[in-house]
Amino acid sequence: MKQKIAYLISSLFTVPMVALLVFTIMWFDNSYKNFNGNFYYYINSIFFFTIIPLCAYIVARSFPKFKAVGREVERKLAFVFGIVGYLLGNISLMFMKKPTRAMVGLYLSYLISALILAFVNKVLRFKASGHACGITGPIVAINFIAGIKMIYLALLIPLVMWSRLVLKRHDTKQLLAGAATSFFVTLIIMIWIY
Repeated sequence: MKQKIAYLISSLFTVPMVALLVFTIMWFDNSYKNFNGNFYYYINSIFFFTIIPLCAYIVARSFPKFKAVGREVERKLAFVFGIVGYLLGNISLMFMKKPTRAMVGLYLSYLISALILAFVNKVLRFKASGHACGITGPIVAINFIAGIKMIYLALLIPLVMWSRLVLKRHDTKQLLAGAATSFFVTLIIMIWIY
């Protein structure tokens, strides 16, 4: 039962699903302040930070050569699709009439955190957690954007970390490295922007 609950939590709080949650909170909290009241800006965020990254899981499970290799290829594809989406999302800001501070801050936080995590994983060969990174930074950001009233979302961080430990996908050091990466990147960017 514990394994099933951990798997459910881990699946619900993948990086793209957390992005969907955070951008949706931003829309409903104050669409004008966070997206200039422009629904296209909200959809743009969902496209680049949820839909493109989710495609990694579809590709990993649709092609037999990827499916045969298993979880490790899915993880690599998640990084590639995520970084491509984040990079394109940041480029899209240059074509918007007036992107908001919230969008710029969150878009940059995702991109820089993902690039650092990719470096740590690929070059330093340390398996820092994408799940821990993908839940911590956005929760820091939403507390800058929507205010301290969102602090309760911080309860999701240990919950996601617990699920990754139970599933034996990461150890404590890997989880803390992923969380610390996005915590500090997002904190610095949000202080700079706000």
